[in-house]
Amino acid sequence: MLEAVVIGSGIAGFATALALWERGAAVTVVDRSRPGARATGASAGMLVAQYEASPGDLFQLDLESRLRYPEFTARVEELAGRSLHMRWDGMLVANLSQVEHGEAELAVRWQREAGAEAELLDPSQAKELQPGVSPNVVSYLWFPGEGQLDTQLLAEVMGEALSHTEIRLIHDNAAAEVLSSPGAVTGVGMSDGRRLDADAVVLAAGAWCSEIGGLPRTIPVRPVKGQILRFAARDIGLDRMVASHAGRYLVPRDDGTILAGSTMEEVGFDRSITEEGMQAIHESVTELVPALEGLRPTERWAGLRPISADRLPIIGPDPDLNGLFYATGYGRDGILLSPSAGSVVADLAVGKEPEFDWRPFRPDRFDAG
Repeated sequence: MLEAVVIGSGIAGFATALALWERGAAVTVVDRSRPGARATGASAGMLVAQYEASPGDLFQLDLESRLRYPEFTARVEELAGRSLHMRWDGMLVANLSQVEHGEAELAVRWQREAGAEAELLDPSQAKELQPGVSPNVVSYLWFPGEGQLDTQLLAEVMGEALSHTEIRLIHDNAAAEVLSSPGAVTGVGMSDGRRLDADAVVLAAGAWCSEIGGLPRTIPVRPVKGQILRFAARDIGLDRMVASHAGRYLVPRDDGTILAGSTMEEVGFDRSITEEGMQAIHESVTELVPALEGLRPTERWAGLRPISADRLPIIGPDPDLNGLFYATGYGRDGILLSPSAGSVVADLAVGKEPEFDWRPFRPDRFDAG
């Protein structure tokens, strides 16, 4: 039986651990905090493959991941006995200028050619679809296939799901280093000096990957802060996600609240809330849904996204250290990509050819030369 240790208990580590366990591995997940307590629970939970997309390998992986997401959530809900409130209400993206409108026309064309549903709406059409959106825009992109789930609930449910498996969870002790003999992984050294023996180790520590020693190469993943607001705004009647091309968005929850985000701040591991960030978000989303003007947020928080040097995920085996695998650097696509990427890593770890092509995201692509 394959002995695997997964470093990180966010959605990336959780999904990989679950996939490994389902393939017959004995799995241990290690983290300094409880599952989902950091970036996962702090995210807005958007399952969006088309918003902010560009043609290429990542777009295709995002589309495949979105297609397969219901199967993943059904499995998690079955294990935990709770719903994740996944919704597929689509997303409207406001084109605030003629330049954005022109770019949106191109996006509709290439996304349709790639097999995705996309449409360009005038403001009156968008208002019929979602009352309350601003009429003071040039047009709207409409992506009917986009969805979301409640990641604050997901953070709770992940731990409950793990408790109904044979996966061992260590959440009060951090991994310090990957241990190896020449050419092969042998285990993980913990911060308290303990050792966990392993045939396979998965690095899924998100923005904290740089803290792990013993790696054969530098993994260029850095934290990028995103701040989020929550509004108690049931009366506004927002039923679908609404966003701008500046990375601002509104996500309605089943409880009647609305999440508003987000910033992209290069401030290291600082998770502080700033008035400047909150004001920028509030002003931007009020442009999208004017009824939010004057409302005060009921909650504010920030999370740290793991962004790689080329903004693509890092997935796959280390070519120089047998048994070491990477599942990190997912950036703003972390919630969406984790189940698919976890499945790829689990397949590779047990010697199976994955269904997805992971090679465009291989970890050695940053090597000099």
